[in-house]
Order: sequence, then C-alpha cells, then structure tokens
Amino acid sequence: GLILRGEGSRTSFGLIGNTLFWMVVALSALTVWMLLGTWRHMRRRMEIQRTLMDETQFRRAMENSMLTGLRVIDSEGRVTYVNPAFCAMTGFSEMELIGRTPPYPYWPQDRMEESNRLFQQEIQGRSPAGGVEVKIMRKDGSKFDARMYVSPLIDAQGHQTGWMSSVTNITEAKRVRDQLSAAHERFTTVLEGLDAAVSVVSVQQGDLLFANRSYRLWFGADAKGHGVLAGDASQQAPSSIDKDDLVDSFGGLPTQQLTEAGSDTREIHVDSLQKWFDVRTRYVQWTDGRLAQMLIATDITARHKAEEVAAQQAEKAAVTSRLVTMGEMASSVAHELNQPLAAISNYCSGIVSRVKSRSIEDEDLIAALEKTARQAQRAGQIIHRIRSFVKRSEPQRQPARAREIVEDAVELAAIALKRRRVIIHTYVAPRLPTLMCDPILVEQVLLNLLKNAAEAIDNAGLPISRRKVEVRVVQRQLEDEGDVVEFTVTDGGPGIPDGVLERLYEAFFSTKSDGMGIGLSLCRSIIESHRGRMRAENIYNDSEVTGCRFTFTLPVELDPDYVPTTRSDPPLDLITDSP
Repeated sequence: GLILRGEGSRTSFGLIGNTLFWMVVALSALTVWMLLGTWRHMRRRMEIQRTLMDETQFRRAMENSMLTGLRVIDSEGRVTYVNPAFCAMTGFSEMELIGRTPPYPYWPQDRMEESNRLFQQEIQGRSPAGGVEVKIMRKDGSKFDARMYVSPLIDAQGHQTGWMSSVTNITEAKRVRDQLSAAHERFTTVLEGLDAAVSVVSVQQGDLLFANRSYRLWFGADAKGHGVLAGDASQQAPSSIDKDDLVDSFGGLPTQQLTEAGSDTREIHVDSLQKWFDVRTRYVQWTDGRLAQMLIATDITARHKAEEVAAQQAEKAAVTSRLVTMGEMASSVAHELNQPLAAISNYCSGIVSRVKSRSIEDEDLIAALEKTARQAQRAGQIIHRIRSFVKRSEPQRQPARAREIVEDAVELAAIALKRRRVIIHTYVAPRLPTLMCDPILVEQVLLNLLKNAAEAIDNAGLPISRRKVEVRVVQRQLEDEGDVVEFTVTDGGPGIPDGVLERLYEAFFSTKSDGMGIGLSLCRSIIESHRGRMRAENIYNDSEVTGCRFTFTLPVELDPDYVPTTRSDPPLDLITDSP
C-alpha cells in the first residue's frame, strides 16, 4: 500500500513572516501594474473606437451630404454601394440598387447598347480620365444628362476590388452651355455676315486674336491690315530697329482706364484696295486677360463717291446761280458799260475831228487819250469782276479778308442797286480776323442777299426814306458758335410774311413768278459748308414791319502762315450811292 509520512523541523518564526510579507507585496505590485496596463489599454481602445466612429460618421455624413452621386461595383459589375445623392438622382432606393448587375435599372431602354458599351469600357479600365457624358433614366421614366468619372477602388492591402464612379447631374450646365454655344454661333454668324471688317489684336504681342470674313477677304489672316487701319505707328517703324528694343507704349498704363475709354473714330483710305473706311477702335480685355484693341472698319467708298457727286452738283448749282444772277443783272450791266463805251466813242470822234482839222495841241491830245484810257479801264474792271464772279472753278478755302469780300460784292451789286434807286451803306469793323473760306462763294451769298433786298424795296414802291440797304460786318463771340465774324444785311423793305419765313430755305420754293427757288437754299448750304449759320428775321416798330434782316456767320480760323495783302483801292468803310 501507499504510506505517507511527514516530518517537520522547527524553524525561526521571523524568517517565515518576512518571506510571506515580501511575497504579498510583490503579488500586490504585480496586480496593480497589470490593472494599470489593462486600464490604459481599455482607454486607448475606447479612444480609437471613438475616433473610428467619428471618422465613420463624418465620412457617412460627407457622403450623404454630397451632391455628387457615388456608386461602387465589384469586378463582376455587381453594385456594392450607392450614396444617398445617387439614389436621389435616380429615384431608386439603396435596397433596389445594391446587388444589381447589368442591365442596371437606371439604364434608358433606348440606349441599352450604348450603356453596355460604356459599362464594358469601365470594367476594362478604359474610361477616359476626363469623364464620359451619359444618359440616366430615373425611376419615373424621365431622363437627365450626367457626367461620370470612373476610378479603381483599392483596398487596404493595395488590391483592386472594384470600380468607383462619381456621377454629376449636368442637365442645367449643359442647357446653359448649349445656350452659350448657340449664342456664340449666332454672334459669330452675325460677325461673319457683316460687310464691315472686325478684328481684335493683342496690344503687347501684336497677335491677331479674331478676324471676321470681311477682314480676311480684304486683308488676309495677319495683323498687318489691322495696323494699316488703326494707323499703328509700329507698322512704320524703321526696319533697322529690333522689335525687342521697341518700348511698349502701353506699359504701366491701367487696363481698366483703357478699356473704359470711348472709341476713336477716323476715316482711312487704303491705297492697295482703293477703298475708304470708317474706322472705330477701342481697347478691350480679352478672354485670357490680355489687353487687346478691337477695330471695326466699314467700307464707305460708296458714300465718299456720293459726297463727291453731291459736291460736284452743288458746285454746278452755285455756278448756275451765279449765271442766273448775272442774267438778271444783264440790263443793268449793259447800262453801266454803255457809259464808258459812249465816252470812249465821243473822245475818239472828237480826237479824229480835231486831228483832221489840225486844231489840237499835243497836250490836249494826250489829255483826251488819257481820259479815253480811263474809261476803257473802267469798262475792263466791270467785265473783269463779272468774269471772276461767274467763271467755273473748284471750291477752294483760303485765307480771306471780310473787307475785300464786301468790297467785291458791293461793286457788283451797286450796278443793280443804282438802277433801282436803292442806297447802300456798308460798315466793316477794323482789325477783323482772317477768315478761312471760299471768297467767291461768300461773295455770291452776299450779292444774292443785296439783290433780293433791292428787288423787295423796288417792287414794294417804297419812298426814298426807306430805300436803303445796310451791310455790317463785325466780330462776335456767340455762346453756341464761339468766335465768329457776323455779316448782316438789313433793308427797309416790306419784310417777309410769316408763312414764307418758315419755308424760306426750301429748295425750289420762291415768291417770285420767274424765280427758280434755289437762291437762298444755296446760300444757306454754302454758309453751312463753312460751318457757319444763316438766319432771317423781320424788323418791327411796335407791331409794324419796317424791314428785314439777314444774318450769316463764319467761324474764325486763324492761319499763322497767312500775311494779309493790301489792295490798291481805298478801304471801304462807308459807301453811299445816290439814287
């Protein structure tokens, strides 16, 4: 059998007590250390779990709040995840989409083949990086345009587990894009259809940024035509100067001030095309932010030709008017010429008679011949003035003196006024500025006004006290015209009826039975062509009309190169012809 036997020996009591004490202390310390480690581990684990939950909730909230739809499929094409935005886009719930394989319920029935082709392209990893535009059908059958971007789905071990697609609804963006595209197409069509040349050139680089059909037709596809039309100084730069050495004239200037400035308008003649262009330029900021110059050049060749024809017709009308005036004054001119011619005839007859009878001394013969010569000179002066007045010449603006214009007009008009027993008073202010005008045309206006005044007085049968015409020329400063020289013709005639005053300058309107109605209309056209103004008014004494006043102005344009010439005849401050 088994026999157990125990033996003991007596030990020291203090030794046993110390051993047990230290064993208890060691076990207690170990227990505390293990508890502290467990507590730290639990706290760290709770923090990690809390962080993971926060991150998961954040990612979930981010996915739920995204307007972009997210869809995940595995390598076999099975849907494994969709976010709420994708469900909201398609109208399908998450339960209706998870686990579905092609054909997906959001594929349009009429685009199955195209949708399947895009799916195969996605599975094979050949989807373009820029995305692809797709058509998606909602649960209610409606469709919308979307852009889908596909990227591989990689797990934590770096293995691809499927494909993630982000889907954006681009229906509104596409609508806006289509509208912008249509507007751009319409705008381009309008620009291409314009008869005017439109071009845009970069200011710094000089590159042609845009040119429409008319520009390309006239100037080709480079910026040289733009420079010609704009009068670009760089087009005339010497060839020996390197373009890199040219300083940009716009450097440092604020772009906003340039683009907000108004357009510049000018008329340019292009010799190579034999065309006139109305050119308008302004600075714009191009789509890439560069400062550019936009130019619109309209072909105005036809207008220039029409203006030339109109000027020629106006010139012919002026010549015709002068001829008509001389025709109306023919009897007066003939009467005026008859006097010196009769005197010449008498002198010649007397000389012949006395020479035959040998009863004339040399001194008497010389005196008679001198008188004959003076009468011949007088007749020649009359003919010269008429010839200068009616001869055909191109309108030519030149420096002219108002005093000389008045003298020449009065010299011609005095013949008709004397025959009608009308007195003319003329006052020309001293030290008048030089005028830049066509003196013959202005003289024609003045002569027409004087002739009309004399006819009105004579036809009305007025007494001697009212048979007067006054011409005054003074310098004035007008608010709406500036510095001008004012010509005034005032008569003591019956005045102008109100109905006639309103139609006074209408072409072919005349109160005379034999009048052509071009006199005053032509006069106003001549004055306005000199940038002056013409007006007429009646003179009243209480309610009674006591005369008429015609006034026209010519602007003062000083020519520093003009030196006034002194005429041989005496200055005309006051001329009085007795009736």
